[in-house]
Amino acid sequence: MINPSKKQLAVIYSAAGILAVFYILSLTVFSKTDNKRHLQQIQLLHEADIPNIDIITIQCGSDSIILSRTDNMWLLVNPKNPEDRIPADTQRLQKFFVLLASKHNMYRAGKSNSTNGNSYGLNESEGTYITLYKNGAVYQQLVFGSLNFSQTERYFKTQELKSVFLAGREFESFISVSQTNWTDPYIISSQLRNDVFTMGEVQTAAFYDYQNKKYGILSNSIPKQKEAIDKLLELRHGGFAEINQNIQQNMSTLLHTMTIILELGDKSKITLEFFEHPQIENEYIVQTSFDSERTGKSFTYTTQISLWTYNKISEMTL
Repeated sequence: MINPSKKQLAVIYSAAGILAVFYILSLTVFSKTDNKRHLQQIQLLHEADIPNIDIITIQCGSDSIILSRTDNMWLLVNPKNPEDRIPADTQRLQKFFVLLASKHNMYRAGKSNSTNGNSYGLNESEGTYITLYKNGAVYQQLVFGSLNFSQTERYFKTQELKSVFLAGREFESFISVSQTNWTDPYIISSQLRNDVFTMGEVQTAAFYDYQNKKYGILSNSIPKQKEAIDKLLELRHGGFAEINQNIQQNMSTLLHTMTIILELGDKSKITLEFFEHPQIENEYIVQTSFDSERTGKSFTYTTQISLWTYNKISEMTL
């Protein structure tokens, strides 16, 4: 049995103490320094540039979304027909711009190169590419890849950053290429009515039902009829009309079933023309036209609705 001397014990205790101090420092000071070195505060869009952003594209594989700002309107462009455009959801766009203009603390996951791009899902076949255009020129491109191991963050890079970072889940709802995620959902666009044309309240709604040979007028001054008008403004469409470009340019080839004309407080009009879908059973095409005598502006777009929605509108004429 070895009996260490007091001097040897002092050396052992001193060494143990020094190791303990280094261990504590490795968990606190050194680890914090390492985290700070890998943590970066990133802002993806300058707030002052938001008014000049005029195009946003979102590409995921073969699916894509194109958002375009024209004459103070944000429109969703049909990728199959660039002339076919319907109002976009400006509330969602506003939230997206606020998110991009905010500062985010992101941890670096690795270097940005072609090899890592494949392992992080940051390639064209797996990644989601969001490109912002300012005055028609590319301003920023954001690439979102795979979720990390814990499924809590997503690998992310931009054109400017030389590293791959981990983006939080707050971006998840904005990397969708679903049309319904970006369109103004209402048949009568709330963006155009409230923000673009600022038309005020609907005064009357005239209905012409060609199939049942019915005619009627709803007045905003009569409570029950006002309730019907309010319900009409809340009805939603199903996105782009699934018809070819030739039919869309010549709607007279379709069976015209109903017309609704809304008269608004500033003498502007919103006209809805309803047609049976030529190819899909129990679906209808709606051509919506905004005409403002006060501003001299007009805009027309085409959407699609279900038989259920069409019947709801028909019931309002009874």
